Amino acid sequence: MRTVTAALACLICALAFAGAAGSTTFGVADDTGKYADDGGARFFYALTDLGMTENRVAVLWDPARPTTIVDQAFLDRSIPQARAYGIDIVFAIYPAKARALVDTPNGVQLFAEFAAKVAARYPQVTKIVCLNEGNQPRFHQPQFDAAGNGIAGAVQEAAMAACYDALKAVNPNIDVIAFGFSPRGNDDFEATSNVSRSPILFVKDIGDAYRASGRTRPIADDVSIHCHPNFNTDAPSVGFSWPNAGCANLDRFKQAWWDAFHDTAQPVFEESAARSAADVHSYVRLFVDEAGYQAQIRPDKANLYSGAENVKLLDDATQGSYYSQLIAMVACDPNVALLNLFHLVDERLLPGWQSGLELVDGTPRGSYAMVKAAIAANRSCHGPVHHWQHTTRVVGARADFGGLRRSFVLSVGEGFAYTVSVLRSGRVLSSASGASPDGSILFKLPQLKAGTYRLVVRVSAETNPGRVTTFAKTFRVANGVRV
Repeated sequence: MRTVTAALACLICALAFAGAAGSTTFGVADDTGKYADDGGARFFYALTDLGMTENRVAVLWDPARPTTIVDQAFLDRSIPQARAYGIDIVFAIYPAKARALVDTPNGVQLFAEFAAKVAARYPQVTKIVCLNEGNQPRFHQPQFDAAGNGIAGAVQEAAMAACYDALKAVNPNIDVIAFGFSPRGNDDFEATSNVSRSPILFVKDIGDAYRASGRTRPIADDVSIHCHPNFNTDAPSVGFSWPNAGCANLDRFKQAWWDAFHDTAQPVFEESAARSAADVHSYVRLFVDEAGYQAQIRPDKANLYSGAENVKLLDDATQGSYYSQLIAMVACDPNVALLNLFHLVDERLLPGWQSGLELVDGTPRGSYAMVKAAIAANRSCHGPVHHWQHTTRVVGARADFGGLRRSFVLSVGEGFAYTVSVLRSGRVLSSASGASPDGSILFKLPQLKAGTYRLVVRVSAETNPGRVTTFAKTFRVANGVRV
């Protein structure tokens, strides 16, 4: 009986732990509280009123003053206020200048030492994001070398490894969260503007650098992504085209992370709904630490803003609906640990972000109450739990041979390489190879003599050539066409 009781107790403990590990917390990415004259008291009260428990704030590293915590006075004042209201502060530590890591002598190490200094001064902050949108030129340059090869990922990987080691030396219990990926990039080193790297290929660049380094310990406990919509009017269910990744494409990102790091010391995402106490540290979790929808400003408040708007805005009800949909969506994804809305309070300059639940003077938008209700209703999943499983095949690969009289169509849901071969009696008569972004390709068959042939199509994933899908079709030709 004692054995049964002990086993049952262990099972209950494991299930309770799994539930806690799988729950999603909610907050905002917003520095308003940090800079507020009252130390953020009103700001943090609003977060608690909404049911939020997190506030991600930026801590910038200035390479001209590499050991100075520029906002130290503001942090000293606001962090105690946040704690008083039960709000956990999450630091996002990243360089203030796009070329800081590459142009500053020993820049990677100096950045890591700065992160360690911040962690040592604020031991109550135990969630720290290192780096921010390194696949965007606003935050990291250069993105490519002169030949068009992505090179930012290797620098970011080195900086992440150094940051991880430095933070763990201060406190092994710090949750070191990696990168803060931008959801978009154009992968065009000759682009006239915004020369950037897509997040999926950027993860591959980072993984390649990690494997080449020979590192035998992780570079991150968890990983963060910003999943702003492609267009401000896109609902959360509207995704990005490969190789970009928004809120609707989190599985695509998880697969890319698996491609980059499986069979290494860097953990990947968990693939089952349950997690036991024994393996809680064996997986990364996803921190969606920015997601914002910009909304209209009341005419009587327009004088509080300046500049010109640059996106099509939503009304308050649609903003609230989209945020509510996103909250419900991530609550049912066991891999997502945190969702931060971007922001609580609008930015004053219209070219910036008017995505807050409050206007710039603190007046609540109509979306405020909707988000409050959505958070209260989604403390746990109230729909189908979203289960993710990595694949060893090529995503979306399909060969439509149809009648195969003179051609066929190959469709793939990600970047891929292909080889198409026509064989007769085991001997290759013709072959074609190439690579393509996701989409469909029409292949025309060569002129063939009468006889029996075999068509073999081999497809491999761009982010992991080890993921392969093969199609084969035997056909007969008479009078120059298949019969």
